[in-house]
Amino acid sequence: MKLLQRTQSICPVCRIPLAAAYESDGGKVFLRKTCKEHGVFESCISESEEDFLGWIGNPVINVPPKKALTSGTKGNLEPNLTESQCPLHCGTCENHLQTACCVLIDITDRCNQHCPYCFAEAEKEGHEGTELEPDLSEMERKFDLLMELGEERPFNIQLSGGEPTIREDLPDIIRIARKKGFIYIQINTNGKRLASEQGYAKILKDAGASAVFLQFDGTEDSIYEVLRGEALFEIKKKAIDHCRRAGLPVTIVPTVVKHVNVDNIGAMIEFLLQNVDVIKGIHFQPVSFFGRHPDTLPFDGEKHRDFENRVTMFDIMHELERQTDGKCKYDDFYPITSGHTLCCFSSTYQKQRDGKVKSLISYKTKLSGIGCCDRTNPLDIIKKDRNFVLNKWNLPDSDGSCCCTGIGDAGTESGNMVAGSGNKDKTGGCKDSGFVSESSVMDFDQFLRELKGSMFSVSSMAFQDISNLDAERLKRCRVQVLSPDDRLIPFCAYNSIYRGV
Repeated sequence: MKLLQRTQSICPVCRIPLAAAYESDGGKVFLRKTCKEHGVFESCISESEEDFLGWIGNPVINVPPKKALTSGTKGNLEPNLTESQCPLHCGTCENHLQTACCVLIDITDRCNQHCPYCFAEAEKEGHEGTELEPDLSEMERKFDLLMELGEERPFNIQLSGGEPTIREDLPDIIRIARKKGFIYIQINTNGKRLASEQGYAKILKDAGASAVFLQFDGTEDSIYEVLRGEALFEIKKKAIDHCRRAGLPVTIVPTVVKHVNVDNIGAMIEFLLQNVDVIKGIHFQPVSFFGRHPDTLPFDGEKHRDFENRVTMFDIMHELERQTDGKCKYDDFYPITSGHTLCCFSSTYQKQRDGKVKSLISYKTKLSGIGCCDRTNPLDIIKKDRNFVLNKWNLPDSDGSCCCTGIGDAGTESGNMVAGSGNKDKTGGCKDSGFVSESSVMDFDQFLRELKGSMFSVSSMAFQDISNLDAERLKRCRVQVLSPDDRLIPFCAYNSIYRGV
C-alpha cells in the first residue's frame, strides 16, 4: 500500500468529517478513510495508478467566487484536517476555490417516471404536488440573485427537477431567465414530453432554451428497463427528432452502471454519429450512489468496500477507445482546467464527410484557459480570432480559394474548442479535412457553418457520493445547486448531504 495524496472526506454513516487518503494497492488507486465508530471505508478511484498520477498532474486555474455565502469553521475533530468541518458548512464558504460555471435550479419534484436510479429521488414520499415548486415571482428573485453573484459573465443555468417539462410555465421561466440576461439555459429532461408533443421543442426553443440535456442510457430497451423501469429507446429517438425539427441542440446523458450499459458505450457513440446534426455532445455520468438506487455499501467484516456497480471515469475513457476501435482514444481526453482534475474529462471531434471521425485535440494549447464545463462557444472564439484561423489554415478571407478543417466544438456545455492542422493537397483543400468539395472553394462563413454541423463533444462528469466524497474536489466544484435557502452548494455535497434537509 502506497500513499499518493491526502485529503478530507466524511463517514458515510454518521457524516462526521474524516481524514482520508488516496492510496495505491496492487496497482489500483483507492480513497480510504476510517471512522472510529463505523470502521474503514474504501472506494476505487482508478484501476491504474499510472492513469491516476498522470491525470492529477495537470495544471488547474483557480478563480474564487465573488463573495462567500456562508462561513467555514475550523476545529480539531480529526488530525491532519485543514477544514475539519468541510463539507458541513457549504454555501459556498470563503474556503471555496472556484466560482460556479453551471448553476442547477430544481423547479419541481414531480416526475412522469419513477426510475430505480434517480439522483434527485424525484416523487419521494411526502413530496407530492406542487408545494416545493418556486412560482414565477420566486424564480425571478432567484435569477436576480444569480445575476448579482455572477462573475464576468452570467452563470450557465440548468433547469432541473424532478422533470421540469411537467411544469406548464416552463417556457415562462425560460423567458424570465433570458430577460434577466442569462445566455445559456439548459433543460434537464427525460424527453417524454418532447417526444409526445411534436411542437413542444419549438416552444422551448422560441422561449430561449439553448439546449436539451437528455437522459439517454443506451440503445437497447433492456438497459432502460433496468435503470428506468420501462422501455424508452423509441421515446428517446422521437424526442431527438422533434428537437431536430425545432433546431434545438441535444446533449445525450447516459448514467453508466456496471453490468448494465458499460458495453453499450460504443453503440451510443455510433448513435451520436448518425444524429450529429442535432446531437452535439454525449456526457457520460458514472452512476453516483445518492438519491434513489438499489445498491448498498458491501461490508466484508473488516471494511466497507465500494459499491459493486461503480464505474470510474477512467473506465469510461478506456472503454471509449476499446469500443470505438480507436475513433475515441484515451489520449484524446483532458481534464478540466478550472476545477479539480478528478471531476471530469472532455474532448472534441469532427465527423468528416467520408464518415470518419477526427480528433481535434491539438488546438487545445491555443485555448488552454477554457474549462470543460464552460459555456464559451469555440465558434465565437474563431470569429474573434479570424486572422489566426485564416493564416494557420490558409483559409481565404474573401475570394474563397481553399477549404480546411481542424476546428471543433460541440456547441454545448462542454465548451472546449480544439483543432488540428491539415495538409494542403493539389486541389487546394486539405487532405485530412473532410471538407474538400468539388470546387475546392469555401469562404470563412461557409467554413464555420460546416464545422458547426459536424462537431461534437465527448465528456464525462464523475460525481461523488458519500463513499468517495473528497473535500478538495468540493472546494473546486464548478457545478453548483441553488438551494431553497439561496446557498450555492457543490452538486455532489448537495445530493449527498443537503437535499431535502
